[in-house]
Order: sequence, then C-alpha cells, then structure tokens
Amino acid sequence: MTTIRCSVAGVLLVCCAAAQQPVSYVKDIRPLLERNCTGCHMPQSRQAGLLLTTYDGFRQGGQKGAAFVPGDPDKSILMGFLTGATKPAMPFGGKPLPAEQVDLFRRWIREGARDDSAAVTSAPAATRRETVYARPPLVTALAWSPDGTLLAVSGYHEILLHELGKGTLARLPGQSMRIHSLAFSADGKTLAAVGGNPARFGELQIWDVASRKQRHAVTISNDTLSGVSISPDGARAAFAGADKSVRLYDLATGKEIRKIDHHEDWVFSTVFGVDGKRLVSVGRDRAAKLTDVETGRFIENVNLLKDALTAVTRHPSKDWIAIGGAERIPYLYKMDRPRAMRIADDSTLIRAFPKQDGPILSLALNADGQYLAVAAEAGDVRIYDTASGAEAARCTGHQGGIYTVQFHPGGKTLAAAGFDGTVRFYDLAGKMISTLVPVPITVAAGGGK
Repeated sequence: MTTIRCSVAGVLLVCCAAAQQPVSYVKDIRPLLERNCTGCHMPQSRQAGLLLTTYDGFRQGGQKGAAFVPGDPDKSILMGFLTGATKPAMPFGGKPLPAEQVDLFRRWIREGARDDSAAVTSAPAATRRETVYARPPLVTALAWSPDGTLLAVSGYHEILLHELGKGTLARLPGQSMRIHSLAFSADGKTLAAVGGNPARFGELQIWDVASRKQRHAVTISNDTLSGVSISPDGARAAFAGADKSVRLYDLATGKEIRKIDHHEDWVFSTVFGVDGKRLVSVGRDRAAKLTDVETGRFIENVNLLKDALTAVTRHPSKDWIAIGGAERIPYLYKMDRPRAMRIADDSTLIRAFPKQDGPILSLALNADGQYLAVAAEAGDVRIYDTASGAEAARCTGHQGGIYTVQFHPGGKTLAAAGFDGTVRFYDLAGKMISTLVPVPITVAAGGGK
C-alpha cells in the first residue's frame, strides 16, 4: 500500500507540475500572433501604431497604450480586444480566438509576460516536420519565374513552388518562420528568398530551381529581412534589413560582398538598375537612395522626402522606378537627374498617381512598363496606365490587406495575395481569372502547426 500511495503521489506531483508549466512567449504566444495578428501589425503595415513582430513592439503597444501589464490581465488592453469587451474585437475581420487560446494570453500575462526568446532556439530545417495547414496562412511574397511557368509563394517555414500549367507543387522547407520576399534570377536557375524569425534572426536562402535543392542558407542580423532583388547578370542579391542596412551577397558562394549603411532607419526594399551597376533602396527614413554597386558609394536621393517608403519596383527596360509607402501615393521617378543634385530637388519625378485607401505595401510594373499595379493594406489592387496616370482597372475580392503583387512575364496577368491567404489572378481589365490556395489544407485539431 505504501508503494501504491507513493506512486499515486508521484503521479499527482507530475500532473500538477505539468499543469503549472509556464506559458512560453516563443512557443505559445508568438505563433498565435503570427497566425492571427502580425499581418496587420508588421513594420510595413503598422495599423493603430502597433507592431507585433517583436516582443518589444508588442509590449510597447500602439495608439491606445501598452498592450499588456505584466502580472495583471484585467488591466491589459490586449485582453479586452481578444474577448470582445473592447471594440473592434480582434483578430479584426476574423473569427474570435478559441477560449483556450485566449486563456493562454491571460495566463502568460498573469505569469509576468516574460520574453523567453533567448532560451528557445529553432529546429534546423532538415529536422523540422513538414508544415500542416488547417487554413491558408497570410501570403507576404510572390515571384514568377522568367518563363512564367513557376510561381513561388511564401508559406510558413517554407516556400511553395507551383507549376501552374501542370498543377504540380514543390515544397522548399527552410528555417525562417516567414519569407518576406522572393526573386528569380533572369535565367530562372536561381531563386533567392529572405525572411527570418522576428526579433531573432534574418535569413537569406538561395535555391537551385531545377533540383529544388537549397544551395545556401545564411543567418544574418537579429531581425527579419525583406526586399530581395537579383542583379541582371544573376551574380548578386541585394536585400534590406531592420538594422538600417542593405546587404549585397554573392549568389554562387553565399558570401557577403558588402554591407551598405546609407539609411537612417529600417530599410524595406531594393531594386537594381537596368545594367546592374546601381541599386535603389527604400526605407522608413523616407528616402529612395541610389548607390553604386561596385564601390557601395552613396550617389544621391532619387526622391523628395515625404513619408516612410516600403515598396520599390523598376521599369523593365528603363532606369525608372515606382515607389510608395505610408503617404499612400505611388510615384514614378527617373533614376538619373537631368541637372546637378540640389537638396529637396524633385526634378526626377515623372508622375504622381492617385492616393490609395491605405499605406502602399507592394508595386509591380508589367513586361512593357505600360501598367503599374499598386497594392495597399486597405482597398483593392489598382492598375494604372503609366503614360497617362489614369486608372485602368481595379482588382477586387481580397479580404484584408494585400501584401504582394507580381505581373506574369507575359505582361497580361497579375497575381496578388495577402492577408486572406489566397492568390488571385486578374487580367488587365481587373477581371478575376482564377484563384489559388497555395498550401495543402488538412483539417487537424488545434490548427496542425
């Protein structure tokens, strides 16, 4: 009997210890934020002034104050939004979180709302189990292969590579929780991806397209990366970081060529000039900065500074760039100034387009540069005639922010995706041609991730 009593007591102690296991920010809270919240509260679309891609941003809160008070859920603004006691209920426009998930947030705050990021590491990509999706994740990046046969789509810890004509799918797993930008080389042989895990690391992935094998995976900085572009000769990749830098990497070796520190705030996107000798980068410091690729020398600001910039794209055959961001107005600029540089000179401006319904998150010019597509965190995708500036079409149907747009290399089809996780394809008149849920969906208890 004594043995039995001791055994029962031991089991009870183990059960009690398991029941009191502290809630982990990294393992329990951050995945819920990423699946339900960061689409509207990331650096590029910081709705209500709230940033949820980092612990510090989460704790600081937004326009209504600190998101939580460690140790006191009842005084934490977050709980009001999650329970619906404060309007609008969150996630905005989505289903309320299950009671057990809301309770995780409550317990985490009651236990002190600790950040345990430093104590938890990611599993290597090679040992990570294949992602199982109960619903489509938000899509932050799209890229067409140069021949138009492949569409690369960002997933959760992976890239989905669709061969649309044949309906086949390749899944390219990686360490990064989120892929923020994708780019194919001009010959279609290489795919570059940048992303990372918020407030932990950024990563550059270099893939061999034919074999679907990863050539290099390079961990860089302590936050996610974005805005990757590949030089016209396919030799180099440039990308942007929250550490105010632009980095240039050799695609063959996976080695850093140069770190460029001309910006004064986060950088979001990059694009090479037609001949690959110059690079334009845009960031939160409002500048579209022109840099000499070979030397890393700063040349000048292309634009007149107005508001934070998040997106840039280049004309397919001219050194013209379209930029946009928090001001909600897309601009088309020449990279070459017609006269000597002057401070606050906007002489390179070709055209300003109409103001959008929300901050601009992505821009794309089609194959002949005749049309500009503009995606924002609110409203529809709009297509403009670049010669006249007139609106040519509106592409409707998205539920939530649109984070990425890309024209098919043929120039007559636009792919767009964002918060609702569905890729939609439109013609130049704005008619929806088809849709694609880019991930395999499996109904699984608890979401399956």
